[in-house]
Amino acid sequence: MRSRLMMMMKRRALPAGVLALLLLLAGPVAVTAQIVFEGTVTRITDGDSVTLQTGTVSYRARLHGIDAPESNQPWGTEATAALRRIMPVGSRVRVVVPDIDRYGRLIVRLYVDAGEVNVLMLEAGAAWHYTQFDQSDTYAEAEARARQNRRGLWAHDTPIPPWDWRRGER
Repeated sequence: MRSRLMMMMKRRALPAGVLALLLLLAGPVAVTAQIVFEGTVTRITDGDSVTLQTGTVSYRARLHGIDAPESNQPWGTEATAALRRIMPVGSRVRVVVPDIDRYGRLIVRLYVDAGEVNVLMLEAGAAWHYTQFDQSDTYAEAEARARQNRRGLWAHDTPIPPWDWRRGER
């Protein structure tokens, strides 16, 4: 059992290590360097976290530039359901990886036939534009359209941003 677990960890660690090394080598000299690959969605954890698989390797990933309500937060269940509608488990996606977070998760932009999943989540009113990590006009405009049309969480008078919820400001 232990040797099987070790073998599995080694198989998974090597591709993840290579990916991390490539991102580190890109460093500040090649700020626009990104890794792109095709993958399959194998799990949707919440409104902004998924597990992706390419070949035999699985990666935990977080959607870049958005912050969906936490699972235990008002509208958290709906945000997860919105992501499952946009990109059901089993979906083939194009994955663009601009970064890896401190937890080892890939920070990703995901693309399906309908467009960029991150933008679609904002347009559905299922997430906030996470301006602490992204300042793109595309994301800001997508959130603004959802707010203006009172879609999703914007139908509520005072939705609580996830970063405030995590700090206990409820």
